[in-house]
Amino acid sequence: MAEQSESPKRPILYKKIKPSGPAPHGGAWKVAYADFVTAMMAFFLLLWLLSSATQDQLNGISNYFKPIGARVGSLGSEGVFGGISASDPGPVPKPSISLQPSPTAKDTIDDKEVEKAFTVPDLSEDLPNITDTKADNEAKQFKAAEAAIQQALDEVPELRDLHEAVKIAITDEGLQIQLIDQDQRSMFKPGSAVLNEHTKNLLLIASVVERLPNKISLSGHTGSTPLRSSLGRTNWELSLDRANSGRRELQKNGVPSKRFLKVVGLADRDPLFPDDLAAPGNRRIIITLLRTLKERAAQTPEPPRIFGVDQ
Repeated sequence: MAEQSESPKRPILYKKIKPSGPAPHGGAWKVAYADFVTAMMAFFLLLWLLSSATQDQLNGISNYFKPIGARVGSLGSEGVFGGISASDPGPVPKPSISLQPSPTAKDTIDDKEVEKAFTVPDLSEDLPNITDTKADNEAKQFKAAEAAIQQALDEVPELRDLHEAVKIAITDEGLQIQLIDQDQRSMFKPGSAVLNEHTKNLLLIASVVERLPNKISLSGHTGSTPLRSSLGRTNWELSLDRANSGRRELQKNGVPSKRFLKVVGLADRDPLFPDDLAAPGNRRIIITLLRTLKERAAQTPEPPRIFGVDQ
């Protein structure tokens, strides 16, 4: 048997696999870390500034960021200036419109007394500014009081029917508020100085004068019909008694007695309708917020000339 020839040996192959490198990644963490470091730096810088700033500087920063419409002041929110004080730091805010609670009035329904709460608008616009002169401030106060009364007459349901009973005017003497009789609706009991209920309601509106510092003058007026009285009373006494009734009602509503400068009765000597002396509107009381003495003296007209000679 022939000797078998040896087959050639197969070579052994070794395959080397290189390990793969780290997975690819982005640099977003670097951005986040940079933001964090920046915020921490700003925070510590703020702490350093706060620790080194004085109290006046801190108040100035606080007032800079205070809302303009905020009502803050040392005088409170019940005064004429609506909570504004000239000594307060920061910008001077403009007061907003608000309704102030007024005293409760009593009405009679089925022989029972019922209390009714009224709200009287605050002096809501054209209020004085610390940069205005005294005369300008007074004019703005008068306009604000007039607007507040008109607003109350329009918005308070119990007073809408009495709109024609109030006549407001700004004269040389001051702010004049007339409370006038109407047909079938008198302010007083016939021939007396006893106030009717709707007149008391009107005097609640007139109590807006409580928020102004001016002195007050009250005058009573009657019609031309002579008063029939067994005690000898005339329209002169009646008009004075009615003016005093209005004064007492205003004092009950918070107006101090020292504010009243004079209370007079003029009977039928100053009619509102001189062409119709029998008109109900001639029966009225007039509440006048007097201007300051200097202001009234400046507006006093010159004396008339007599026979061409200045007196």
